[in-house]
This record gives sequence, C-alpha cells and structure tokens, in this order.
Amino acid sequence: MPATAIRYPASTPVARFALLDLTEPQLRRLLAAAEAGLPQLDAADDETDAELVAILAQVREALGA
Repeated sequence: MPATAIRYPASTPVARFALLDLTEPQLRRLLAAAEAGLPQLDAADDETDAELVAILAQVREALGA
C-alpha cells in the first residue's frame, strides 16, 4: 500500500493574552466589565463561550469573589 500524504486546512491563528501585569483593582474592574457585557458578547462558537466562562471563574477564584 503506497504512502499517502494527508493535508489539513491551515487554521487561522488566534491571539492569546495573559493577565500577568494587572493590579488587583484593574482585575476587579475587568471582571465587572466582562460580567456586565458577557450576555452581549457575540461568541464565535460554544468553545469560545466556554473559555470565557472558565476565565471569569478563574478570576473570581483568584480574587476570592
């Protein structure tokens, strides 16, 4: 059986950001803003929506909120 090359479509790069240099007040404001706007966010798919919810949960946990 001859070898066959399998080609997958190139995926679009996704920008990822780390919240490393935020002070606690900045993080609290970001959390409040995200929670206020979360229902209006137009998530591209369910995976993106789940990622946003997970990030907000981590922020709440880190702040003890």
